[in-house]
Amino acid sequence: MSDEIICKYCNSVNTIKFGTHTDIDGNDIQRYFCKDCNRKFTGLDTLEKMQTPIPVIGAALNMYYSGMSLDNIQMQIKQDYGLDLSQMGIYDWIIRFTKDTVQRTQNLKLKVGNIWIADETELDVSGQKAWFWDIIDRDSRYLLASYLSFSRETEDAQILIEQAIKRAGKIPNTIITDKLSTYVDGIDIATHGKTMHIQSTPFTGTNSTNIIERFHGTLKDRTKVLRGFKDLATAQLITNGFLVHYNFIRPHESLENETPIEHMKVATPFHTWAEAIRTSEIKSDYYTVKAIRFVPIGIPRTPKQERRVYLRKAARRHRAREMGSTEPTMRLMQRGRKKKQP
Repeated sequence: MSDEIICKYCNSVNTIKFGTHTDIDGNDIQRYFCKDCNRKFTGLDTLEKMQTPIPVIGAALNMYYSGMSLDNIQMQIKQDYGLDLSQMGIYDWIIRFTKDTVQRTQNLKLKVGNIWIADETELDVSGQKAWFWDIIDRDSRYLLASYLSFSRETEDAQILIEQAIKRAGKIPNTIITDKLSTYVDGIDIATHGKTMHIQSTPFTGTNSTNIIERFHGTLKDRTKVLRGFKDLATAQLITNGFLVHYNFIRPHESLENETPIEHMKVATPFHTWAEAIRTSEIKSDYYTVKAIRFVPIGIPRTPKQERRVYLRKAARRHRAREMGSTEPTMRLMQRGRKKKQP
């Protein structure tokens, strides 16, 4: 039994040495075995089935959401840590841990004020003009909700407000927006007429939308590096990652160098991307870019996506017919499984 080595999965000290393995640089790495949870691990600061240290992955996510391109992140990691990583591998980390942190922060109980500010800005999604809607609490600077659509209709404004109400657990007294007319009915429907709606501009002395306009400026700078998004699902996930970075990671000078979640005095499971990764509930490297190929509720597929789905299904049916097999059997064969014979 070792009194020094603690299991990274269950925090038990009932561990023993369990041989060594050689890393990609030819170094021998000591492995350990936990007698309580029956798992093997190394003394390195890594997740299960991963060789890259957690601080390196955390630095990559922080650089990405701070505005660096994948190419620059790759070069920076090589200079700082001596690791030669692929851009696709770095992107997989971003997708994987963004998805995890977004899901883990959805159920926190917030302490927001009664005055919210909503706005929308244009983004490039798959070569088409899309609209990014978001809403922020004026007192804490906490971004409550975001929504992506290809239109600026009353229903879009309504969905944004309803998501923010559900997230905050309350209906605000006042919502400030720009002069877009769709907010008028959208807010009235979502709040059942219980909220005062003020239409303003970014440059007024009172009831200004400057707070959310500044965030949109930061977001636009980031998307210039990305040169747009491939599809709505990817865009929604990455923009939600920006919300996590804005609310939980990045300190704000207007809040005396606190994050919005710290300003609300709400307990949070992490303060940095490295902490978010270390406390992640993901236990393997299964999740990749393919894990986000979904269409969120309320966001329809684009015609290009519909066509792609149709062609994939048609090709699968054609291959199944050529092999004299049914479609379910073909799907099993594609996954490398053997169908049980009766």
